[in-house]
Amino acid sequence: MLDGGNIKANLKLDDKGQPMSTAQGNIADIICYYTDFGLTVEVTMQSGQKQYEMEGESVSRHLAKLKKETGKEAYCLFIAPKINEFCIAYFYTLHKTNIVFYGGQSIIVPLELDVFINMIEQAYRASYIPNSKQLREIFEYSLRQAKIANDENEWYTKIKNKVLNWL
Repeated sequence: MLDGGNIKANLKLDDKGQPMSTAQGNIADIICYYTDFGLTVEVTMQSGQKQYEMEGESVSRHLAKLKKETGKEAYCLFIAPKINEFCIAYFYTLHKTNIVFYGGQSIIVPLELDVFINMIEQAYRASYIPNSKQLREIFEYSLRQAKIANDENEWYTKIKNKVLNWL
């Protein structure tokens, strides 16, 4: 589902392909280079206030770094067992704010792990191979919804529903 591009995991994997550690500092966990856009994937096991404190700013900084390196539009998937409400509010705000340091708006889609697993399962069960255009549509939808949503909770609910039915 994330394939169709040049995928680079910035972490060490064991013989079975399982992560042995997180990515080093100042770099995204996974970077996906597609023909017309880039994607960072950030994964954390942190929860509660610590999730926001440890991941919030670094996620947007890693995304900005990819935008600057490639000169292309870029997006981010932020995956955690449970998404902290502060992260939802922060990522929603970044959709709506033009910050030069971050290369403009930062389109970061937070997904709970079970929603992401559902997304992967949909791709596996599909009668065709999902492509990067379908993946990109999730981020474009997220941006459109951020513009019209009344608040971050409405935006987040719409995004989760979109991802649960992305194919």
